[in-house]
Amino acid sequence: MRSPRFRLLTMVMAAGLAAAACGGTTPAATSAPTTGASAAPTAASGELPKPELTTIRIGISTPNEPVQFAEKLADSLGIYQKYGITTVEVTGFEGDGKALQALIAGQLDMFVGGASTTITSVVTDTPLKVVAMNSTVLTDGLWCGKDIKTAADVKGKSVAISTFGGTSHGAALLMLKGVNLTDKEATITQVGGQGARIAALVDGSIGCAVVDMSQEKAMRDAGMNLVFNLSTAKLQWGRSGLQAKADFIAKNPNTVLVVVAATLEAQNSIWKDPQTAATKFAEFAQIKPDVALATILDFQKYGSRTMSFTADAFVAPRDVLAAINPAVKDVDVTKAMDLSFLKKLVDIGFNAKIGAPTS
Repeated sequence: MRSPRFRLLTMVMAAGLAAAACGGTTPAATSAPTTGASAAPTAASGELPKPELTTIRIGISTPNEPVQFAEKLADSLGIYQKYGITTVEVTGFEGDGKALQALIAGQLDMFVGGASTTITSVVTDTPLKVVAMNSTVLTDGLWCGKDIKTAADVKGKSVAISTFGGTSHGAALLMLKGVNLTDKEATITQVGGQGARIAALVDGSIGCAVVDMSQEKAMRDAGMNLVFNLSTAKLQWGRSGLQAKADFIAKNPNTVLVVVAATLEAQNSIWKDPQTAATKFAEFAQIKPDVALATILDFQKYGSRTMSFTADAFVAPRDVLAAINPAVKDVDVTKAMDLSFLKKLVDIGFNAKIGAPTS
């Protein structure tokens, strides 16, 4: 018989782990997220409990992107150590699939990856839970041809994505939702990478395309119209979630609370002291300081200072996965999330102590 580990890896790979990054149906159930942060500090406001572990191993599935940098930044700034985790190993991987393999093999305790991974795990014997989100915002726009100027004009037109089951597919679903259309009222079409999508849009072979807002000037110069900007919409996609196996969370609630707290403090330092964050990011990503600073400042537009999220962040990834993996179609997405640690930090005054927003 196949082992639980094999089944989980098989399910995830089948689901297309390239999805890093909501719309569609409502969650399959309304049950509250699991509560894991059970231990409470007993001293001053904002004080954290002693972690069960003094060593933690964290994987980052996209190591050179700011959406997963807070977990590394917390180590670079010595924040984990300040709260009792003396040894921290932060390892970069090429995608969620490899990070997940390391987690299942016992080489990692936690990792940062897309909600798709966690959703797929729910239907296996090794469920994962997301405890914090670095970002729930995709930065794509729905760019359309010269004659498509309004949401109504999009109806019946083709919308170019890279592949079914990928992030651009999810972005397309979200943007159609944003213009009050379903995926039945427009034709989502696989075209390929962003360059191919832009070329198809400019030559008129497709009506609209999912294109990152970093290309705004080029798109406007080409006469294309922006019908919906996902980067400014309040539509969540579980883009970069700090997650761990459910049994690890249950066994080490204080450790998880400290990791979430340290990451939250590092995340907020990106807004408070972007120059230091940029310096650390330049060292980590091996890029020029000016590029790092521009990247960090851009992240301030779509990163989450609260690191909180709702079930909506998991709905679109689930719906995208269902297109290629029917087994996850009716997954109760609340089983893939645990907001209790972020809530605990607010309740004990940790957010107030470090100057982080609570909502």
